[in-house]
Amino acid sequence: MRRFGLIGKDISYSFSPGYFDQKFRELGLKDCIYEIFDLPWISKFPGLLEQYPDLAGLNVTIPYKEAVIPYLDHLEEQAREIGAVNTL
Repeated sequence: MRRFGLIGKDISYSFSPGYFDQKFRELGLKDCIYEIFDLPWISKFPGLLEQYPDLAGLNVTIPYKEAVIPYLDHLEEQAREIGAVNTL
C-alpha cells in the first residue's frame, strides 16, 4: 500500500482525503491511500516519519509550509527562493 497525506495543524476539516481517494479510484490506483496527519507542532514531524516509514508523499498546509524546511534533506531551488513548500 502506498500512503500519502496532508500535514498541518487543526486540519480535520480538510477535503483532501475525499479528493485524493476519488482521484486514486479514477486512475485505478487501488494500492494508494491518503490520510490527514494533524500535527500540533512541527517538532512532531520526525516522529510521523518514524511511525509511517512507508509515506510516499505529503502535501503541506499552513502553518508548516515554511516550518518544515529545516527537516528536509533536499530542497528544490524554486522552493528555496520562495521559502516554502507545498509537497514533499
